Amino acid sequence: MISAIITAAGNCTRFGREKLFCLIGKEPVFLKAVKKFLQVEEIDEVVLVVRKETRKRFERWLGKFNLNKVKLVEGGKERHISAYKGVQESRGDYVLIHDAARPLVTEKLIKKVIGAVKKHQAVMTALEATTCVKRVNYRTLEVEECLSRESSWLGQTPQAFKREIILNAYQRAVKGEISGMDDCELVRKTGVKVTVVPGEWTNKKVTLPTDLAIIRSWSKYV
Repeated sequence: MISAIITAAGNCTRFGREKLFCLIGKEPVFLKAVKKFLQVEEIDEVVLVVRKETRKRFERWLGKFNLNKVKLVEGGKERHISAYKGVQESRGDYVLIHDAARPLVTEKLIKKVIGAVKKHQAVMTALEATTCVKRVNYRTLEVEECLSRESSWLGQTPQAFKREIILNAYQRAVKGEISGMDDCELVRKTGVKVTVVPGEWTNKKVTLPTDLAIIRSWSKYV
């Protein structure tokens, strides 16, 4: 059994308002992502993790499009806590974890991730860097290192894991034993190797209003 966990519990601080309800055509951002996973026949269930204060809005949109089989779960203050709660409420032997703010994820990419996680047990989508990536001192903004383009990849979602692998990582993170910027990093810090699945440039995340404008224009072709 395969579960999809879609995280939609962020505060949208950088965007300035509730970005997941912004429309792309006639559908909100989050709904486009949800529908893509529902269209993949290998996905047995979809769990949407939301904030308590926005739950009613998500319910209304799901009801409007007759997507009542999507399971809603209330998340936590940090992303890994929200994803952890989603995984706990799921039943899959494998779980895919995806940002609701990436509405243009394709069925093709989702299926590639499913095939890869069955083989490797822990995978993430990412794009090979096409420009120089610098490591910068965040206080002084001084360049400290130029990273190799060949070994620098830009992380995306979905990320996918065998159930017991990601649960172990979350449990250790909750205890304060490990920390990381994303699910992949938490898993890697438990000693499990994570394999990259090449992502898609159109699988862009809505972080700023300019991202939404770009995604709206791309949505006509994806």
